[in-house]
Amino acid sequence: MKYFVIESMLKNPDMINDDIMKEHISYTQKAMNENLILISGLKSDMSGSIFMMKSNSKENIENYLNNEPLKKYNIQDYKITEFYPHYFNSSNKWFVNENKEEQ
Repeated sequence: MKYFVIESMLKNPDMINDDIMKEHISYTQKAMNENLILISGLKSDMSGSIFMMKSNSKENIENYLNNEPLKKYNIQDYKITEFYPHYFNSSNKWFVNENKEEQ
C-alpha cells in the first residue's frame, strides 16, 4: 500500500453551486466509506484542502482525482505527494473535531 498527501488548490471558486457541492460531498463520502481517505479538511485560508489517501498506485489516486467533481468542472487542481510513514501516534485523541470538546 502507498500513502499520499493531496493538496487541492481552488482555481474557480465562483463556479461552485449547490449541485456541484452535493456531488463533491457524495464522491468524497464514498471514498471515506471505502477507507481510502484518512482525513480531509479545508485550508485555513479557504484556498483549497489537504487530505491523506492510500492506494496501490499513484495512477489510482490520479484517476480518483480526475473524476472528482471539483476537478471535472475545472474548479480545483491537485498536488499529489507520496510519502513513506514510519512513525505512528496510537492515540485516538490526536484529531479533535472542532465542534466537539476534547475529552
